[in-house]
Amino acid sequence: MIKTSDFKTKTMCVDRKNPITDGDWLVAMDVGYSGVKGMSPNKVYCFPAYAKKSTGQMISLGKDDGSGIQYKDANTGTVWLVGEAGYDSLDTSDTKDSVNALFGRNRYFSEMFLVIARVGIAIGMIENEYGNSLGKKLTIQTGLPPAYAKADTPLIKEALSGVHDFSVKIGNSKWINFNFTLSESDIKVIPQPMGTLMSVSSLMDGTPVPEAAKYFKKKVLIFDGGFGTLDDFDISGGRVVNVETFDDLGMKRVMKETTDRIFEIYHTEIPIVAMQKYLGDGFIRSFNRKKHATTQEPFADILEKASKEICHEALARMDNIYNNFINHDYFIITGGTGEAWYPMIKDYFKDMSTLKIVPGNQNDNLPYTFSNVRGYYIQALMHLKALARINKKAGV
Repeated sequence: MIKTSDFKTKTMCVDRKNPITDGDWLVAMDVGYSGVKGMSPNKVYCFPAYAKKSTGQMISLGKDDGSGIQYKDANTGTVWLVGEAGYDSLDTSDTKDSVNALFGRNRYFSEMFLVIARVGIAIGMIENEYGNSLGKKLTIQTGLPPAYAKADTPLIKEALSGVHDFSVKIGNSKWINFNFTLSESDIKVIPQPMGTLMSVSSLMDGTPVPEAAKYFKKKVLIFDGGFGTLDDFDISGGRVVNVETFDDLGMKRVMKETTDRIFEIYHTEIPIVAMQKYLGDGFIRSFNRKKHATTQEPFADILEKASKEICHEALARMDNIYNNFINHDYFIITGGTGEAWYPMIKDYFKDMSTLKIVPGNQNDNLPYTFSNVRGYYIQALMHLKALARINKKAGV
């Protein structure tokens, strides 16, 4: 039996020293549909990609574990509860946050997207023992699903550029003020799976790993299972020969199937966005109106069945597109959904002796969900290093 907590979007922040060029401060950020993942010169972090306007005074969070994030707009004074704090304030009857508003492509100019993106940048700028961003040139590196990259890159650059004036409070710490300006040239965007290719090919400083040459010479499929989409990136001889984005095969689909079956069995309606509240302990509350009684009902078996069905549907579709992977050498798995499905994928291909299954986090001890953002960081770092060499040669 699976653990439902493994499907819950985590909140974490790990202080660590990452390489950076002098005078620069780089924030790599993956604003996913379920979580915001980030990496900066002094940390790596993630939190659920959700925020809700606060309707009252927030009481003490009890412990400073980083899960209680608050955001305050300097112009309006509006306070938002971010990540787990936002989810914890949800009620199953709260239908204000529609699936399209939260998980649709046109979310870049919504209030919530700006809030979670700003918090994602801010956490990457907060000082710790490994450095601070004061006086440094700020660069943002992010990515988009391959099928959306061309059309949506101008949109996300427009959404993230401009003046940002706000405050963030994490746990029981004090409010921290942020005021910075980003131009569109400060914001870099690459296709999401390219982040994983960089990550599996490189150490943190950009040094290629021994297997890297093979990834660029052989036939490779990057399987990026996210919440909103499943993306694949087909590479042959160092050339990208095909990209696909499926919006019906990610974890959102798994959660939709799970909530539908919960309703069928227990007659309890749970919006997809509210599922994060219940994944922690694996129980939902069922109410018997005639008896005026509530019960705690487990749903791990329902979730497991839905996950297996969607995983095998995804793999069958990949088989049809890529000729059963007869000619592929590597199948690289990344993303939170990819991590959840890794055992099933390994089993599915267990008799394919010519196909090597590669975990997207193989060069780090981070969860799979960080594979793209780690690659974003390395990609941008290489660019900054190249600029530094050019400027040094020019005497700038």
